[in-house]
Amino acid sequence: VLVKDLLRKYPQWSQDCIAVVGNISSKNVQEPKAKASLIWMLGEYSHDMLDAPYVLETLIEDWDEEHSPEVRLHLLTAVLKCFFRRPPETQKTLGAALAAGLADSHQDVHDRALFYYRLLQNNVSVAERVVNPPKQAVSVFADTQNSEVKDRIFDEFNSLSVVYQKPSYMFTDKEHRGPFEFSEDPGSLSVGAESADNVLPAHRVEASDNDLLLSTSEKEESKGLISNGSAYNTSSYDASSVAQATSQLTISNSSSPQPAFAIDDLLGLGPAIAAAPIPAPPSLNLSARAVLEPSSFQRKWAQLPVSLTQEYSMNPQGIAALTSPQVLLRHMQAHSVHCIASGGQAPNFKFFFYAQKAEEATAFFLVECVINTSTSKAQMKLKADDQSLSEAFSTLFQSALSKFGMS
Repeated sequence: VLVKDLLRKYPQWSQDCIAVVGNISSKNVQEPKAKASLIWMLGEYSHDMLDAPYVLETLIEDWDEEHSPEVRLHLLTAVLKCFFRRPPETQKTLGAALAAGLADSHQDVHDRALFYYRLLQNNVSVAERVVNPPKQAVSVFADTQNSEVKDRIFDEFNSLSVVYQKPSYMFTDKEHRGPFEFSEDPGSLSVGAESADNVLPAHRVEASDNDLLLSTSEKEESKGLISNGSAYNTSSYDASSVAQATSQLTISNSSSPQPAFAIDDLLGLGPAIAAAPIPAPPSLNLSARAVLEPSSFQRKWAQLPVSLTQEYSMNPQGIAALTSPQVLLRHMQAHSVHCIASGGQAPNFKFFFYAQKAEEATAFFLVECVINTSTSKAQMKLKADDQSLSEAFSTLFQSALSKFGMS
């Protein structure tokens, strides 16, 4: 692991480090992080390590005996890097690696294998730029960063702050930071619609970075290593030989079931099978007088998993009518979808809606909706007490949005 970090920070030591690593047998390395580091070096320096394709081939043959998803992820990437530099020697190994990855039960491993497969299917040159782009030497490792900076980056998880290793204010101008900086202006978030006979009294939600209503990105535990690269020039490769080898890739598939996704048979995956028809969603009636307190909404939002995420296209009349959050609140309430919090200004508006299934006091639907009037897109994130009704509610929600501005 330390040798891998040395190479990322001091690539000029690569010859000395590779000489040391070359004397280590992969069979004697059992710790997952150590094995992942060794595999990374085999892929990154495959042009200098003569036996790299054959060591990787041995590791791929033992795929089923490797229990660490982290190691399997590194194997996929290392084999693909090696293929770009030494296509004839790695062609067969890459086919076997993609087949093993596509059949893997771990979702991240399966998705990465499918992603690499489709990249190669689409454009080999693009795949090379994505998987093995030019790198810069690491200047500062994350564990040596200032604790205050790390805390700010963690608060902005799932954003470009993680990529740049800087808080957003350090690389964006104020006018480009987005319309939802509620932590700087708590009063910009209003709860509920304008006063009406059948509308609950308005409340104010105190806004902060930790407010569940305002911090909408789901913070997930990071799986796998986060690598911000290293600086060394890779040897040039013959693009035509890579393309030719890609077109000849074969995946050995001894199992009888066919893959469930419909893609071309570039790697010998067998005939595509059409997806099964999606069953019609169950009928759903909403309560016109649903009531949910902000504290209850917040508690449910923290407890329930995301059951559906979708993007809708708004009609031009609706975009033109969306001059302020309140006009959409009244429209959605007429369709039994109530707003508990809203904010923003053109071109971005943000809403938190809720709805209740008729005659079921405990069956609520919670929605985060972000509408961009410049792109005419509405992004919806749904959480539901009864997830089996998520598709049905999404249909109702989309129908209500599509009618906005039409009357």
